[in-house]
Amino acid sequence: MSCAESLRTQAFIDGEIDGAEAESIERHIESCPECQAVCADAALVSDAMRAEASRYAAPESLRRRVQAALALDKGYDPARAIRLPRVERGFWSGLFSGAGVTALAAGVAGLMLLPPSAATLADAVVQAHTDALMRGREITVVSTDHHTVKPWFAGRIALSPPVVDFAAEGFKLVGGRLDKAAGAPAAVVVYRHGGHAIDLFVWADRGAALPAAAVSHGYRSIFWKRRDLDFAAVSDTSEPELAKFVQLVQAEPE
Repeated sequence: MSCAESLRTQAFIDGEIDGAEAESIERHIESCPECQAVCADAALVSDAMRAEASRYAAPESLRRRVQAALALDKGYDPARAIRLPRVERGFWSGLFSGAGVTALAAGVAGLMLLPPSAATLADAVVQAHTDALMRGREITVVSTDHHTVKPWFAGRIALSPPVVDFAAEGFKLVGGRLDKAAGAPAAVVVYRHGGHAIDLFVWADRGAALPAAAVSHGYRSIFWKRRDLDFAAVSDTSEPELAKFVQLVQAEPE
């Protein structure tokens, strides 16, 4: 017989439920084998879709088409668009004219698409880790069951992070949350190792060079890539222990 909460479980997986109702269905899933199976199936489908998906760079023809479209705007001068004008009253009035707004919007959009620098990434993940700890917001979905944590990300972020409990190796899965890595939406899978918290950040690769392993403000960070995803493990645990955790994650099949 089908579980009476199956429709709400599906809505939860699709990201259509939040707040108190989401917490209620999460508790139900933890105790319902049928709904756990539904969540596990959804996670498998998400993984399969990500494994089959390909990433393509924008073709050169697209850049030429954008430039041609900008050129149709009367008064748009590509040579002037790349120079910083003098800060004068005439500049500000021209900036908010039609041509100025077009050029400004194109410039802002271009900056937002640029991948972050390695230094920016390193600082960002450490800052996000420490902010979550300081504000008591390290975990949004609290569970040691990957069948609960992994589907929680479904519908909330356009990627499927690996969620595995390494309790037998000393790294216990305790939950997850959503965060950002240098402005990019990131899934964060949270672990405990003794008295230390370990955040596993996962976000869509944007072509950025990743930092080398480093220590910042007492927190270690290790970065790596796999297919179309970037990863960062952040913690104040020892270097050998964090490296061991990273090896466990990397050894998991895609």
